Amino acid sequence: MKIKIIIFSADELRHKFIRKRISSIKNVEVKLCLAEKNSSRQYFKVLQSKNYKLNEKKHFIKRRESEKKYFGKYLKNTKELKSLKIIERGEFNFNKKLVDKIISLKPDLIISYGCSIIKDPILSKFKKKFINIHLGLSPYYKGSATNFWPLVYNEPQFLGVSFLKIDKGIDTGPIIHQIRADLEVNDNVHDIGNKLIIKMSYVLEKLILHHKKLKGQKQKVIKKIRIFKKKDYNNSALKKLEYNFKNGIISKYLKNKSRIDKKYPIIEQKL
Repeated sequence: MKIKIIIFSADELRHKFIRKRISSIKNVEVKLCLAEKNSSRQYFKVLQSKNYKLNEKKHFIKRRESEKKYFGKYLKNTKELKSLKIIERGEFNFNKKLVDKIISLKPDLIISYGCSIIKDPILSKFKKKFINIHLGLSPYYKGSATNFWPLVYNEPQFLGVSFLKIDKGIDTGPIIHQIRADLEVNDNVHDIGNKLIIKMSYVLEKLILHHKKLKGQKQKVIKKIRIFKKKDYNNSALKKLEYNFKNGIISKYLKNKSRIDKKYPIIEQKL
């Protein structure tokens, strides 16, 4: 019997890649894929806005070019999901017809990745059936662009992915499994993020196929939690990022990787 899945996500290239990867998994049936369209619009708003400096716009252009490099061929050669529905931001929270449809489909599992915060009634109805993909290592980095900020703050040990159960907070749910980024000296910020998404897709496949056995661990309490919003992104952060790369942030980390990682252990399931 196939695993019935619903996907809550966005509609940029990295999100399209993940929804198609999930759909390709043997013994999986994506009953409904909801992609928020506002996310893909954000890229063009940035390019047209007078509030962003040239350096900031270049960052988004390079990110999009990198996503085409890593995901373009796969996306071109794979069919789009028949169950795809493009929605407004947060529509799964307020559109009663859509909420009723989600409930009626009775999914075995809901995958959320890059979408708005999920609220009741969906949250309470399917709380135990979510795998929430958080690009970043909880509890250290939460919110937006959480594999950008560790490079700004010179903490590459926190580059990774957390697979979480879901609750009412922002990336605060129990941790199911975590992975770290596989870094190479010549990687730039976009290489790191996109290679990590590809790695994440293979780990996600294993988690989906073993979803009935998955347990979550409560996030530990730490003194310094960094939570970011989209508005925090600015030219100053980009300058820090550029400075850190010029000063060998990746090579310095790789030389001491074992020692540094040991100080910040991640949670891993046996898959």
